[in-house]
Amino acid sequence: MSLNQKLKLTLKTLLGLGLVAWVLKGKMVDFSLLKNLILNPMNLLVALLFLGASAVLCTSRWLILVQGQGLQLSFRDLFSLNMIGNFFNTFMPGSVGGDLIKAWYVAGKQPNKRTEAVFTVLLDRVLGLSVIIFYAAFTLVLFSNWLRGRTELKAIAICVWSFTLFSFVGGLLFFYSNFFKSSFSKKLLYYPRRFKKLSKVLDATFLYQDQSKQILKAILLSAFSIFVSIYFHFLQGQSISVPLSLVQYFALVPLAMIASAVPLLPGGIGTGQVAFFTLFKWSGISNPELGGTLCTLVQIYTILFNCLGYFFYLRYKKLPAPLESAV
Repeated sequence: MSLNQKLKLTLKTLLGLGLVAWVLKGKMVDFSLLKNLILNPMNLLVALLFLGASAVLCTSRWLILVQGQGLQLSFRDLFSLNMIGNFFNTFMPGSVGGDLIKAWYVAGKQPNKRTEAVFTVLLDRVLGLSVIIFYAAFTLVLFSNWLRGRTELKAIAICVWSFTLFSFVGGLLFFYSNFFKSSFSKKLLYYPRRFKKLSKVLDATFLYQDQSKQILKAILLSAFSIFVSIYFHFLQGQSISVPLSLVQYFALVPLAMIASAVPLLPGGIGTGQVAFFTLFKWSGISNPELGGTLCTLVQIYTILFNCLGYFFYLRYKKLPAPLESAV
């Protein structure tokens, strides 16, 4: 690790610890509510079922993307790598640190198609985050009256609507038009293609151009996975008497999940609590610390579930080629 990388990691860690200190000082988490819930057998069972279902759905989505690149990886392989990625998410900055490990392993399993293999990990993450935003955008359109008098939420709504519109138009151009086959598009991509690695990434991208149905399936699986996650938050929220409707969860939880992906501390600790607390406060809830409490409760269950990935990690004793040679 270079000096610059060490400096960045140190700054991120310090910022993350600063957020945690802010959470504790601002009393954004009601720890008294957590005592009777964390080890409740029924709560643990519900968490295992929902988090397990989400892992299966995410693996199924990744499998579709992998098959689109013609890679020889089974559902069992990908589920194992997903669990390993989840395990490292618990100990690496943010909620995307495990993607680096997944990319490392999947590239090692496909030495002749390393770029394509790593690209599926990146696309899987982008697709997942995009659908989270779509959820929030759709909910905020249906219940736009909820935004009245809430300036901060209006600004966020405009951002997610803009992203969703841009993604929709981009998808139509990519799958259902000849724009990217035109001479103008070829000229536009001429200079990027002069770089070998970037050219490989573009080739991997355009492999999906004739697979609109498969990508739609991946989007639907992602949507179902996020539905499971949001409903899990809703059930946990009911256990601590959060005064929000299920519809409001569909607007707020996706936004908080995106904030939790900021790579500071492992598992989104700190950023998640601040995001939930702030969004609950903007929503007019008199006791927004319930947001930080809900986030902490879900994080604890997620960390416990992710630790199961260690058993999958034990099966992979020999590491493949380093990540930097994977593309």
